[in-house]
This record gives sequence, structure tokens and C-alpha cells, in this order.
Amino acid sequence: MTTIRDVAKRAKVSASTASRILSNSTKEKYSEATRSRVIQASIELGYRPNFAARALVSGKTRIIAAIFPRVYDTPFTALASLQILSGIEAYCSDNGYHMLISSPKVTADSELDPTFVNLLSGGYLDGAIIDGHFNITPIIDAVTQVKLPCVVLGHHAHTHTLRSDNHAGGQLMMQHLIDLGHRRIGIIAIPDIEQRFLGVKDAAEANGIAFEDLPFAVGNFSEESGEKAAAELIQKHPDLTAIVAFNDRMAMGAIKALSNLGYQVPDQISVVGYDNLPRSADFNPPLTTIDHQLASWGNQAMNLLLDVIRGKKPKSIVLTPQLIVRASTGKPST
Repeated sequence: MTTIRDVAKRAKVSASTASRILSNSTKEKYSEATRSRVIQASIELGYRPNFAARALVSGKTRIIAAIFPRVYDTPFTALASLQILSGIEAYCSDNGYHMLISSPKVTADSELDPTFVNLLSGGYLDGAIIDGHFNITPIIDAVTQVKLPCVVLGHHAHTHTLRSDNHAGGQLMMQHLIDLGHRRIGIIAIPDIEQRFLGVKDAAEANGIAFEDLPFAVGNFSEESGEKAAAELIQKHPDLTAIVAFNDRMAMGAIKALSNLGYQVPDQISVVGYDNLPRSADFNPPLTTIDHQLASWGNQAMNLLLDVIRGKKPKSIVLTPQLIVRASTGKPST
């Protein structure tokens, strides 16, 4: 069996140098020529690293769990989650780590699947990144019990978090419509995103709009739920001139429903979403939305997690959202 020493000898470097290069270590800087020699030698010799042996020596498996509850549950499999997972995977690939995706089931009694608990406690993982946009209290409790380093995505009381300022994002989307002259605004909300809801509320009240008088419907992240909610809103409140949807998929569903009912967006009614998914720019009409830097979440979450693993005490990260104005919003016609 080919060993790392064989690779090092062929590449004319030390065994430690060969090991660092093949594990994509970022602690040491090597010339491209040195890297190329080591990689070429490993290919020529058919070298395959023994991860189990490496873990025994270093005490690290270099495996990170991306714990995303309900990621496989169709209404919740949002492109937002896939963007974050893609960022985590890219960082792991570039830096010698491996990502394991876990979507644990949490029962009504807040019980976790025993196999998931075994995964956390079995010494397989160096750390975890947890999607905190759902009920994750049992997961956090289990992670804390085994002292596994972790970062939580979203608004959560955990020590190490990465999140967008949902309150500011909610204010931005509502203020944009108000600045255009809209006052009769319907809301398609998601109960789990409280800060976004409060941001919309605060913007309305700051502009003299009685928030409790604004009609709202509840969605579940999916395009279908946005379609249903928008149809309900416009049929009950035909005087609406704008709709705020708490994510892009529901906003797209809302536009589809409005079109089916004979409304033109934005000539007769404006729609604003949230997430700035790649599809939003190509939608018809292109969707006005809130960009909360989803493309960078995976990279930033991994950097934060590695600081935690190394025993540092990093500050949690709060990302500032940005309004992206496109063709789905305009001034009210009346």
C-alpha cells in the first residue's frame, strides 16, 4: 500500500509537507510547483489517504455536520438552504474538510432519533452548522451535552450565530412600498420569522399606518402557499395595491395567483419578496427583493465554526440586508 512517505519521496518533499498539501491545509503556504509535484506524485502512485488513521493521530476527523431540519421536506426545501449548503461544501472542499448533511426528525414530544444522537456523541464530527430557522431546541441540547462545537444560522440565543438582520430587512421591504406611495398593503407572513414580521410592523407604524388594520395571510415558504395566500388576500381585500411576501418563493406564487386573477404586476399591484434567489432576477416580472448575502453564509459560517473549534471566542455575525429594486414594484395606480 502506498503511504504518504512514498508520495513525499517521489515529490522530493518532507512527509509533513506532502500531508499538508494533500489535506488542503491553509496554515502553510507552498508554491504552485511544489503543490503540483505532490499532487502528481499521489496520482502516479495511486495514493489514497487513510482518514481513520489520520483522525487517530490528530484527534480530528475533519468532518462537519450541516444539520438542516426538514431540508428534504418539500415545502421547506428552499433554494436558500441549498445556497448555504453549497457554500459550506465549497469551503470544505477547498480546505480539506468533508460535509455531512443531516436532517434529524424532531417528534411532537421534542424527542430526537437515537441514530442522530449517536452521530453527535460518537466522535465522528469536529463540529456542526445548524439551521436555526425551525424548532432546534432539542438539537441544541443534544449538541451542548456532548460539547460539540457548533454555529447556529438564524436568530437564536446560542453563543455563536450567523444571521441576517431580519428586522432591518423587514423594514426595508415595507419602507420601499410606503416610499412608492402604497398604504393598502397585504402581508404573506411566515410565523417562524418573527424579527422580519416586527420589522414590517415597525416600518408601517413609523409611517402612521395602523399595522393591525393591514390584512395578512400565512404561508409555509413554498410557492404554492404564496399563490393560495395572495388569492385569499386579493379576494377579501380587492383594494390592495401591494403585497409583502416573507420569501421569494411565496412572492413568485403571489404573482402567479394575481396574474391568474387578471391583475398586472406592478401596474395594478406591487409585490416584494425576500432572499434574492437566483431565479428572482429572471422571473416575470423580475422580483424586487431583499438580499441578505445568502451566497456568503456557508463560507462565513465555516470560518466562524473553525474559530470555535480552535478554542477562540469569536463574535457572532450579523449581516446587513440590502434592497434590490426590480420590476415587480411601482407606484400605486390609484
